[in-house]
Amino acid sequence: MCTSLRKLLGEKGFTVSTALSAKEGFEILQRQNADMILCDIAMPDMSGLMFLSKVSPQVPVIMMTAYASIETTRRAFKLGARDYLVKPFDFDELLVVVNQNLDASQQQNTGSPGPHLLESRNGEFTAMAALAHKFSQTDMPVLLTGESGTGKEVIARYIWAHSARHTRPMISINCASIPESLLESELFGHEKGAFTGAISTKVGRFEEADGGTLFLDEIGDMPSAVQAKMLRALEEFSFTRLGGKENIRVDLRVIAATNQPIDSLIEGGRFRLDLFHRLNGLSLWIPPLRERPEDLEALARHFVRQFCEKYGKAEKDIAPATLEVLRRHAWPGNVRELKNCVERAVVVCDHPTLLPDHLPDSLRSAGRAPAEPLAVEQDRTPDGVDYRTNYMRKIILEALERTGGNRNEAALLLKISRKTLYNRMKDLGIRHDFS
Repeated sequence: MCTSLRKLLGEKGFTVSTALSAKEGFEILQRQNADMILCDIAMPDMSGLMFLSKVSPQVPVIMMTAYASIETTRRAFKLGARDYLVKPFDFDELLVVVNQNLDASQQQNTGSPGPHLLESRNGEFTAMAALAHKFSQTDMPVLLTGESGTGKEVIARYIWAHSARHTRPMISINCASIPESLLESELFGHEKGAFTGAISTKVGRFEEADGGTLFLDEIGDMPSAVQAKMLRALEEFSFTRLGGKENIRVDLRVIAATNQPIDSLIEGGRFRLDLFHRLNGLSLWIPPLRERPEDLEALARHFVRQFCEKYGKAEKDIAPATLEVLRRHAWPGNVRELKNCVERAVVVCDHPTLLPDHLPDSLRSAGRAPAEPLAVEQDRTPDGVDYRTNYMRKIILEALERTGGNRNEAALLLKISRKTLYNRMKDLGIRHDFS
């Protein structure tokens, strides 16, 4: 097995060292660094699980065995295994597992999305990031809210990376991307024969995250039946697999995220209030990109560097005209949309500078239209009139008039947060008792 894997992985460009015992493995690790370890559970001098418990948690370990059992699998994940393969396995399957876990490990080690956030010049984002760091020092559940594409998973990984659980895995699951009939099984696992197609016992995400952090993305899309079991699991940190009888206890931290208005979901009976209170130990709202225009250029340049490196291109500058087009766009898809836009531009650009022509046609045509009201940049005229300030005051007053002075509805109409509206009103001298 060692000889075959060394030959096959070597042909794929990997540098491979082999050891026929745990003792030889430790000797190799003392002489050189390893990016990944493939380890059999059965070794002549030590159990593979014992070996796993003694290696650095920073090095991803993939366990291999010909004698799989659910208990062994559970113990392996609890001790920090990144993945688990049952022999005999297909080499292509192994290659996928190796590449996936190497990529995840490199992201964690290089900080992307990482332990550090890009420095922001926006007050709201800076305050949110400071709270995220404080929250990382606790073990309380965190609820992240914000529009799609604002970077909720980036913040979740930032909290995990700065927490005491950073040496244990962060397991993610998107509650909106998994069919309702399969979500409970994905979360809590199932026993063999629990339903048609359950040909073997499956470990769920809760068990995989034992000792670490569980990230529940798009929690607002979780079906009601699963919400009930989720509440019980979070109250006692114990559960049973689908079709099982054994009560399984776990130790983990939960970070949840949603882009939906959770208050409306609760009022409409689509989300349990008691589950909301269980998840909302600490909460963070991530501002949309249109409310932090001062960060747009820094984000764009960061993505340019990232994709130039990814595609092996020389570092590129961004033309002022290109930045102007970016500033005029409303960014309904937020940072994710900006990232995709910059990646596309880097791919098609063969020049040292990104020009407007390298941007998508839809973005350039939108850039010629009037900008999002609160993101408009206007110059002062020679007589000192600040048209931007006057324009902002005008649209806020119009929004308040249209909503009868209701600031919540006015904020929704302007597509900004209520807090931002209050700040704008204060800056512009608009009375809070508007009627």
